[in-house]
Amino acid sequence: MLAVLFFLLPPFSLAQQQPEVFKILGISVEGQTSAEPRAIIANTGLKVGDEINVPGEETRTAINRLYQLRLFSDIQILIENRVQNGVYLVIRVKENPRLNTIVVTGNDELSEDDILKKINLTRGQLVSASDLSAIKRTLKAAYDAEGHLNASIETSLVPSEDTTVSRMDLHVKIDEGSVVKVRSIHFFGNKDFDDDDLEGELKETNDPAWWQFWVSRKFKKKGYEDDKKLLIDFYRKNGYRDAEILADSLIYEENREYLTVNIYLYEGPQYRIRNVVWQGNTVYPSEFLTQRLGFRPGDVYNREKFERNLYRNEEESDVASLYYDAGYLLFQAEPDEVMVAKDSLDLIIKVREREKFRIGRVLITGNTKTYEKVIRRELYTRPGDYFSRQAIISSIRQLSQLNYFNPETIKPETHIHVENNTVDIEYSMEEKSSDTFNMSVGYSGAFGFNGGLGLTFNNFSLSEPLRGGAGQVLNFEWQFGEGNRYRTFTIGFTEPWMFDTPTLLGVTLFDTRVIYFDYDYRITGASLRVGRRLSWPDNLFRGDWTVRYQRNEVNEGGGFYSAGVSNQVGITQIISRNSTDSPIFPSRGSSLSLMTEISGGPFLPGTARFHKHVFNADWYIPIANSTRIALALSTTYGFIFGFDKDSFIPIQDYFYMGGTGLGQFSTTPLRGYDDRSVGPRVPTSISSRGGIIGGKGLIKHSAELRFALALNPIPIYTLLFAEAGNVWAEPRIMDPTELKRSAGLGVRLLINPIGLIGFDYGYGFDGLAPGEGPSGWRFHFQFGRSF
Repeated sequence: MLAVLFFLLPPFSLAQQQPEVFKILGISVEGQTSAEPRAIIANTGLKVGDEINVPGEETRTAINRLYQLRLFSDIQILIENRVQNGVYLVIRVKENPRLNTIVVTGNDELSEDDILKKINLTRGQLVSASDLSAIKRTLKAAYDAEGHLNASIETSLVPSEDTTVSRMDLHVKIDEGSVVKVRSIHFFGNKDFDDDDLEGELKETNDPAWWQFWVSRKFKKKGYEDDKKLLIDFYRKNGYRDAEILADSLIYEENREYLTVNIYLYEGPQYRIRNVVWQGNTVYPSEFLTQRLGFRPGDVYNREKFERNLYRNEEESDVASLYYDAGYLLFQAEPDEVMVAKDSLDLIIKVREREKFRIGRVLITGNTKTYEKVIRRELYTRPGDYFSRQAIISSIRQLSQLNYFNPETIKPETHIHVENNTVDIEYSMEEKSSDTFNMSVGYSGAFGFNGGLGLTFNNFSLSEPLRGGAGQVLNFEWQFGEGNRYRTFTIGFTEPWMFDTPTLLGVTLFDTRVIYFDYDYRITGASLRVGRRLSWPDNLFRGDWTVRYQRNEVNEGGGFYSAGVSNQVGITQIISRNSTDSPIFPSRGSSLSLMTEISGGPFLPGTARFHKHVFNADWYIPIANSTRIALALSTTYGFIFGFDKDSFIPIQDYFYMGGTGLGQFSTTPLRGYDDRSVGPRVPTSISSRGGIIGGKGLIKHSAELRFALALNPIPIYTLLFAEAGNVWAEPRIMDPTELKRSAGLGVRLLINPIGLIGFDYGYGFDGLAPGEGPSGWRFHFQFGRSF
């Protein structure tokens, strides 16, 4: 507690004296324990030899300067001795105590760690009375935010039990009290919206019905203030431009456990738009701008929609984007709302187009591994082009899709040069590891324990293999099953920009041996892939074409497939479009692909004679406009047709489904079921073991709700999934209502260079054959690959 300060001149009171001038003959300090006396004297501004007025401003200023140091709880300046030619002063101080430790009791809603962070004091720090008051205010506000409006906080400094230090312990005693809940919410003055409509706009302040057991009644002050803003926003969206909250009250019940919320409103008239007038526009006609704005005469005036469509919306279809994408970097629009009647508005929008800007320099920094040309070829911002915000957005998406850089740090900076109407763009990159070392392990009913090893260099350089950075891909993979029942080797190389053009060239060699129940076959071959980024219908499309040759050797067909050797020559075309915002955790956009494969037939040699078609679509939708919560929807349709009635189709080209697809080719995952267990089976009359033989028709639907716990440096997300699928022997008997359903939960971690680690626990609701019970719970584990 701060003492009242005196400047003493015994034996009579200073209040009775006229100011006198004294010369300071000496200054001493008493009461300090850690502060240096000379430092204390220096901070007062008083010096030996100075003349001071008593009483006067000099001493008051000296005391204030010492208080500002926050070192002392009590300060006095006294005359120690007075002689004929001057005075000797003594400065008596009482230092603030130093902190030893903090003891928190009574807390439950807030953890001790949270409380200590809010107190923000460290051992050895000086603690003042104002610090204690600030602690009480901070903790009270924290408890108010959590709905504990009845909480009380007491602070005290107690001598430490540790006798080896002369410090004080800070005791924080908390009485959280009962949580205050909302009993009811009442609105007054609302005529055009009923209470239920208005209450539905409140997000944190709730008066739920008896059956809404999941909705909390807890009252939070901050949430309530935010809800009042949402309420006015709701009125603004519906044309009530003048709506406001006149007053509100919180009425506590006697026990202070419940309160009633009363909100008094003024709605005002609902405004409609009479005219939209553009001024100063020369580049685009007014009619076009009005169409872009999305308002017509007679429409209800939605202020939020108006501002969004004028300045920036998620679809980039606003008026400002129109100018920014055409180079008008300094474009401005100043709207003015003019009332022309009691319920009508004219929107006058003054446009300042200014000059068009071209791109000057495009700078790239931070690429410690990746070649600069690898980055530049992905950019849509090129020197000499007119500035375009959409080109920057597209460039960011392309750089993120490379997966060479931390996507959260790709934020280009612009440097405007008004003197020559140019703008420099600087891309600051933060490299991350993109190479993966895959180790897969699992159990399959078909192959027993199986797994694999793989090494993929995603940013490889054939000319500098130890350094990398050329954007090439080199991969090797070895997968195996228990007792040599499954084994495959694959090696491949891909150059995504052949001859510095957006033309992909890839080569793959593979050798596979499979022993599956009564089947024993081997596949050896090679493939050549050519791909190209397309500019039509837009630059998100690409095409990929693969020529494949393989030798199929069936040693044992299980009574269903004929033994022997066949040759297969096939051409595959994939037309795809990818607009996702991230290859790791996409939260918006879509990925569409249509695959068509032809083997043999009238144009190609080989024993195999069929054509195969697979359509896949993935959509990603952000929840609450968040990049960390996303809904992922997926659907797949597949069809296989023979060129002739008895056309030969190799075993590996049929559709298979079930489990994770781990260690097996051409297998579509379906969690909640064993690997490769869904689909037509060999009739028991042919094979007593009744194994899966694959099918020619496939349908698969999936929905996942994903929650990202972290995106950098180690992406981690949890998920809830529901999916359904099936495989049929022929496309003509496909039935989209006969799907094997499952649901469950899982988690994904991306750890470089290992790759993606996945855990899923799913329940299969359906049996695999007529008369069978549900598949039940299945645990799925994946190490090194995504599905």
